[in-house]
Amino acid sequence: MSNDDAQGTLWESIGPACATAERGDERALVAALDAAVVAAIRAAYFSEAGELAMRYGVGVSDVVDHLERAGLSRSPRAERAISNIRCAVHATALALGVAQAWADLLSALGPGFDRACIGRLDRQDGIAFARRFWLDLRDTTLAAPGQRPAVRRIRGIRSPDLKAFTAVRPLRYWLAERLLGSLEVELGRAASAAERLDTVQEVRTLRIPAPMAAGAETRP
Repeated sequence: MSNDDAQGTLWESIGPACATAERGDERALVAALDAAVVAAIRAAYFSEAGELAMRYGVGVSDVVDHLERAGLSRSPRAERAISNIRCAVHATALALGVAQAWADLLSALGPGFDRACIGRLDRQDGIAFARRFWLDLRDTTLAAPGQRPAVRRIRGIRSPDLKAFTAVRPLRYWLAERLLGSLEVELGRAASAAERLDTVQEVRTLRIPAPMAAGAETRP
């Protein structure tokens, strides 16, 4: 990740490490990463993300484990996660339920995501949509295996899950794509509903010519 991507966003201030959520005892069957990629991730972790990892209390093994579970080994460009190592550390902390990581994410991206939604919806609906996005993201990410999180969004829109983040792209872009994609689905449904409503209203107000309304028996 470039300095411009990191600057002024998610990783500026360094504070005390926060306790992580309890890790599950069961480990899903995952494909191990190539040894060379793991070695490069470890090197990048210590050289570029050490302070961030200390802030969140996330170890290098946690990061490698997260990326393997997310399916990075199946990506044709797995090496891209090396340049996005800070995103990988942050996503790992988020998936582990580190409160400071969630606070940093909302602080950095919340205002921009609010503006994006307000730009497509009215202010009240836009803010409400953005809030539901963050709530669903958290619930889905932190749900225990086999647990179905509460659904706050309309059906047909799949809530994003940070456990699936492979860091081949910066975290902000990954999240923005999912926010805007779900927003387009909701706008499309709203437009379809408005079209159906207009059609019903047109039928209700359609004036029938008097000769047709009177019936055949009144015709000369």
